[in-house]
Amino acid sequence: MSVIAKLDRDMIASDFHEAMKNAYTDKKLLDEAVEGIKSTTAKYPAQGTIASFLFYQMITVDITNGKKFNGKSGGIAFPGGGGSWGDVYTNDIDRLYRNTHSFQFITTPVYFTVNFFDGSSNFLGTFQAGALSTSTGTGGGTGSWE
Repeated sequence: MSVIAKLDRDMIASDFHEAMKNAYTDKKLLDEAVEGIKSTTAKYPAQGTIASFLFYQMITVDITNGKKFNGKSGGIAFPGGGGSWGDVYTNDIDRLYRNTHSFQFITTPVYFTVNFFDGSSNFLGTFQAGALSTSTGTGGGTGSWE
């Protein structure tokens, strides 16, 4: 892993922690998610999209030669949209496909990330990509892989 990639993943994990620190009642789950964002090494090339309507967003993540995630979220993000290309990081792709119940996203001028969770808020994986979007913000919702 290059130093640049490591710095980017640390920044993404830090931004996730800042956005979610008051939402987690179980700090162990928060710490596990932060560690997963920073350290998961198995990766799958993917592309993602966001369409934001201020308080409502539609998110997709399409793994190359794999499945496609469709999610709907509430949050606050500048209206607009865009595409991104990056990687999905997960320790178990089948578990990610099977157990994803909810997600959290952050979109900035620098990156777009989607973090996936099961029904008990356990971290399953993360999509991390460079941003090519007019939307900035954060939110979360539910979705599934098809």
